[in-house]
Amino acid sequence: MRYSTAASSFVELKDGWTSCGIACNSPDVRNVALNLTWHVDVPLSDGFVAVHHGDKEIVVAWAGTHRYRALLTDLAVFTRPYIAGASMGVHSGFYDSVNGVDALVGQRVEMLMAELPDYMVVFTGHSKGGAEAALSALNLVRRIKGLKHRVKVWTFGEPRLGDSQFATFYNRQLGTATYRVTSAADPVVAMPPQFLFGYCHHGMEVWLMNAKGDIYVGQNSTGCLEDPHASSSVDFYDRSIKWHKNYLGLPPPDHADAEFSW
Repeated sequence: MRYSTAASSFVELKDGWTSCGIACNSPDVRNVALNLTWHVDVPLSDGFVAVHHGDKEIVVAWAGTHRYRALLTDLAVFTRPYIAGASMGVHSGFYDSVNGVDALVGQRVEMLMAELPDYMVVFTGHSKGGAEAALSALNLVRRIKGLKHRVKVWTFGEPRLGDSQFATFYNRQLGTATYRVTSAADPVVAMPPQFLFGYCHHGMEVWLMNAKGDIYVGQNSTGCLEDPHASSSVDFYDRSIKWHKNYLGLPPPDHADAEFSW
């Protein structure tokens, strides 16, 4: 989660870890060597690739909704085919933002994988960044030889990314390597709603049930792959944005140089 927060803070490679508040004060982040940052306006996305030698990890972190124009990405909820000719739809806003930098990110990840053959590759992000991290991981696993056996995906407060056919395809590729963390009554994880273009979450959900730290691991047992006993059991009107803005005790970039946090 600290990587996700840091990614949302307009960190520039030449400045190192600056201006991202609580996240940058963590040893977990301070000990990471930035390798690439990107700040793209059209289609909008921000993030970084870094290396944590202590944990033997290559980290790909995507920023959440921290610029006002990022809301346009969030609201582009019309689905588009993920693979031409296949009947699986993906959120068009996230599709465009990821594909705008996928070649650059993929090239850097592939280079680091060759240089560091015993390092895992971790994709992560909060909110919009979580959806982008999951989609980026799926794209690159399909293109980079050997990545599937070295990848982990950790998302926090991720909105729905595509329809049930896409979720099924994702789970076949990365279901056992993905941890989609949801927090108590987070409203963003319930968006876009299921009735809209057939949206459905991929696995594997790790639901932080309450502030006490109780955890439930979703079983993806329903037709739409969402466990009715996990976060989807919370009525939408009982949800609060406070649960989206505070994961594992670390808020998104309220303390960073961001326009706003969501």
